[in-house]
Amino acid sequence: MTGYATEGWTEMFLCAGGAAAALCGLIFVGLSVNIRTVLDIEKREGQSFMTGRALEALVALLIVLLVSVVALTPTIDPDVLAAFVLINAVASAVSPCRAAYAGRGRRPRATEVLLRRSLAAAVTLTLLTAGTSLAVGHGGGLYWLPAAFVLAITVAAVNAWVLLVEVLR
Repeated sequence: MTGYATEGWTEMFLCAGGAAAALCGLIFVGLSVNIRTVLDIEKREGQSFMTGRALEALVALLIVLLVSVVALTPTIDPDVLAAFVLINAVASAVSPCRAAYAGRGRRPRATEVLLRRSLAAAVTLTLLTAGTSLAVGHGGGLYWLPAAFVLAITVAAVNAWVLLVEVLR
């Protein structure tokens, strides 16, 4: 097993993909439970701040799911997987940037902003590192993906908490 070929990584990708799919479903259910409150907050604040958090959580989990599914493709070329991981790294930066734009005019706590942006940046950086090092054949390759997946699930969990609990405060 190496960090530059998918042989030996099947169990990790199966576990990560299954967990991400299940958590996506839970976020949809949780959001549907509080949808009226979420939409009322957005109407009051005039922004898409809360739905942006839902989108951020779902994108983080979908990236884990999609990378896992593609990585499970039999005999996938490492360069193809590297390109797919790099595309997803770029995609991982879109929803936090959108959320930052939507949050303009709000005065969130500094710790909230720091945590949210740090986690989002860490997901993007670990995915970029995984894809780049896989493409060049040194620097860790696939060994970066578990870290990226843990960070993405953390992003999703924090946003899910806000959508399910903090929204009712």
